[in-house]
Amino acid sequence: MRLIITRSYKERPPGEQYHSPYIFHARLELTSEEKELVATYELGEHVLTRSEYSMTTVKDLIKGGRSNRTTSLDITMGNEQALRNACAALPEMFDYCRSFGKEIVVDYSSAPIP
Repeated sequence: MRLIITRSYKERPPGEQYHSPYIFHARLELTSEEKELVATYELGEHVLTRSEYSMTTVKDLIKGGRSNRTTSLDITMGNEQALRNACAALPEMFDYCRSFGKEIVVDYSSAPIP
């Protein structure tokens, strides 16, 4: 799995009052096996990030990616980091899905009280 991010900055066109110059575009590349996990376990609708006005799902990033435009560099950086953190959790989710149909054994030990 790879998250590909492209950053850009667009200067304000003359006469434009409202402008969102900070942009990043994120796209997710999955292996064939990861794509199969997404399809089998219906993970495409899994929400990675959510804001007041939008949300980004796994499907959004797989199908062409998702762009984010803001008026503030700080907000852009925070939005990108939130998406990166959410994507960093996907390998663990995929591993969890791979465990379906298998027996999981978790051993706990207790120490004797002296």
